[in-house]
Amino acid sequence: MLESLLVILLKKIKEHYKELTPKLKQASKSILNNLNQIPFQTIRETANQANVSVLTISRLNKIWGYNGYVDFQSQVRLEFYPPEYNTNDIQPDVLNHSILSAAKILTESESVYISGFRSAKSFALYMNYMGRMVFDNFFLMPDSGLSAAQDLAHLSSKNLLVAFSTTPYSTETVRLIKTAKSLNIKTLSFTDSVLSPLAQHSDYYVEVKIMKENKLFRMAPMVTVIEQVLEACFNILGKDADKKINYFEKRIKAINGYW
Repeated sequence: MLESLLVILLKKIKEHYKELTPKLKQASKSILNNLNQIPFQTIRETANQANVSVLTISRLNKIWGYNGYVDFQSQVRLEFYPPEYNTNDIQPDVLNHSILSAAKILTESESVYISGFRSAKSFALYMNYMGRMVFDNFFLMPDSGLSAAQDLAHLSSKNLLVAFSTTPYSTETVRLIKTAKSLNIKTLSFTDSVLSPLAQHSDYYVEVKIMKENKLFRMAPMVTVIEQVLEACFNILGKDADKKINYFEKRIKAINGYW
């Protein structure tokens, strides 16, 4: 299937070769050489990779017959990862193993730093809030990708970065995972596909099926998995977890935190 896309693009390049400027030809060559990266790149990243402008990439996509970069990217994604190959149906035993592995690394890490940008921010907030009922070493990363990356400079292999992102994947999150890896910081990602850039660059990952209905994504499965992972953590800690949860509840009541 991938070969058919390459053939189609080569035919379109040949068909429109005379009208292609040097920059368009340069962009064409770069895209063909890095086609496998297109599903996970923004148009700006693709443009920077080709050393051309965003406008050049957009114009080239339209010359090739697509409505724009997103349309072209969607087609490439389908060619690389067709629905029957994409991991929409995750086997229960595989998911359970991932949940237990995640719980183990969470409980063993000296400190845990949790990150999520845009729609995934809610997942990071939820895990941090629920986790801190037991773990005082859970910390929420800053909203700024640059600030978060700078914070990683103080961490070591004893620490763990937890990152959330589902398609379309956050550039900031992917960069954060890569930065953590370069600093030998352990990484755990929660994402929607084993083929996602998060899963590809993380030491550990939990794959969570996210369904799309109309224009909205159903995020409940991710919340469920977060709860399952934390429950597995609490089970590992045993009575200590129960004591900390009871203490947390008492402290909240003491400050009239509940209506």
